Amino acid sequence: MDLSATPDRFAIVIDDESIILAGMEIMLDTWGYQVLAAEDVETILAKLPGCPVPNVILSDYRLRDGWSGITAVRAVREACGAAIPAIILTGDTGAELLAAAQADGIRILHKPVQPNDLRRRIDALIAAA
Repeated sequence: MDLSATPDRFAIVIDDESIILAGMEIMLDTWGYQVLAAEDVETILAKLPGCPVPNVILSDYRLRDGWSGITAVRAVREACGAAIPAIILTGDTGAELLAAAQADGIRILHKPVQPNDLRRRIDALIAAA
């Protein structure tokens, strides 16, 4: 990632399915975001030093190595020292997930997610931050 200039829009994307990750990265790029994307949380955390604070974190809920989207968001927020707006994209609809996400101020979007809906949600989260 080229950090020669601080980007106006910077997003972190975590998804352990490479095709979804690539699609999200391309979509966000077309919306004007600089994107730091990885299939696992450890890679994101290793690349964070020197990065600007992201405008938004997008994560799948079920990640590898025992991570969840909620624990991933917590780790990124802690590493950045900021309450970064976050959205978890998931097919899970359980009340436990919803309660845990709500407790951390994380929004949930259920798959399949329409790009226009995702963009509206991201814009609203960033505007409210």
